[in-house]
Amino acid sequence: MSDYYLGDPCYVIPDAEWGDFCSIMRDDGEEFEYKGETCVVIGTGGDGDFGGLSVDAGIIGCIPVSLCDPVSLKSIVPSDARLVDSLVTLEEHNGFIVIDGEALGASYCECRWCNGREEPLTEDQLENCKTCGTPVNYDCQFEGVDANYYCSKDCAPIPECEICSVDLDTDDIEYKVCEDCRHHSNCGCSKDEYEDEKPNCEDCQKDIDAE
Repeated sequence: MSDYYLGDPCYVIPDAEWGDFCSIMRDDGEEFEYKGETCVVIGTGGDGDFGGLSVDAGIIGCIPVSLCDPVSLKSIVPSDARLVDSLVTLEEHNGFIVIDGEALGASYCECRWCNGREEPLTEDQLENCKTCGTPVNYDCQFEGVDANYYCSKDCAPIPECEICSVDLDTDDIEYKVCEDCRHHSNCGCSKDEYEDEKPNCEDCQKDIDAE
């Protein structure tokens, strides 16, 4: 049987005892004693839903079920709180409530760079890779040539020459056109304009015409 209630204590501490509980309670994640039992509570900074735990008193606590009103306990678990086997650790990290190392309601970047680092993020800090759908932290995204974001260069489309559409080599990416399109096909001189399709530059053509 699970011996601890995990959720907002306001739902299960008997109304007649709530004032006494609050007068003793710590909300910094440090353990405290209430009626001879060890409890732990952390402030959430507000009310709402925290990973399936409903909060109306701005706190989440882990308290022995022996301190809970049985009727209230039955009505609140498992819809808005849960039971656990042992006292947990409660911390706050980057705006998240962390229970035994698990950040409630957090999402994680899954790119190759971050995978395993597990920095908790909110959903608005992530965007799915346009190719594989991997959730990627905005700080880790690779911007492709199409202005979309990807989890890595491997998922991004290969840049193409803006003139002939062939795949660009690494050295050509900064020019946005391939080497062939940057030079005249016959004389080999650099083009003044990449769209120029003449086989020779003006100077070389003048020499040819003069012969």
